[in-house]
Amino acid sequence: MKISKFTHTKPDSDGDVRLQCTAMIENDSDHDIEFVLISNIIVNSSGATIGGDRTEEEDVFIDAKESGEIDVNCGWGMHEALFEGKPEKTKILVSATTYRREFVKVGAVDIPQDSNEISMLKKDISLGGVAELNGVTVLRLKKDDEGDIPIEIKAGFRNISDTHIERVQLSSKLQDQRDAVIEEDKTYSTLPSKSAFLAEPRFWGLKAGKLKNASVVMTASVFIPIDTYTAQASSTLDED
Repeated sequence: MKISKFTHTKPDSDGDVRLQCTAMIENDSDHDIEFVLISNIIVNSSGATIGGDRTEEEDVFIDAKESGEIDVNCGWGMHEALFEGKPEKTKILVSATTYRREFVKVGAVDIPQDSNEISMLKKDISLGGVAELNGVTVLRLKKDDEGDIPIEIKAGFRNISDTHIERVQLSSKLQDQRDAVIEEDKTYSTLPSKSAFLAEPRFWGLKAGKLKNASVVMTASVFIPIDTYTAQASSTLDED
């Protein structure tokens, strides 16, 4: 990883200095990168911390054996006093971990047509050999006082490996009888080695008419580490 840009602006009328940073990640692996955890610490000319951030980049895609740029979040601005009058001596210390994605189509589960009934997906699904999805239940409850029908969905994930999974994710689409999407939900969590996560997708404001012959269609993903990187750079003045 290389820092391709790290700049600072002149102080604005409030005395705030804005920093911008971009990192170039070289993907030397045989896997596509589809998730990046990137963090940084910013230090002034005395080496004291004046800022930093930790960001999960989930919309990134870097092909195997290719390179791609990632924006490094430096915050909205920092007061000029933090820079001791030497913003060009400011350094950013960046760390990143890249992840590949294992994606599985879980399938569709019908929404029960009567109150206090359940539908089930009665199978275990492997996620890249490192995690399992242990089936799904969908419970339809009675109408509430506003005429909405609560739906409770539960899907259990287990990390069966020694690998720390930064994110396990369940994406759910509630579809009507014509396969039109009523609502969508994305539920995720970290999944340390030998641990479990209960995903509970939520849908709101559901009326009986919408749920006639409806179903919930689910996909699951785990993001598995590929590589780690570190880089640092000193700031230059943004002339724009």
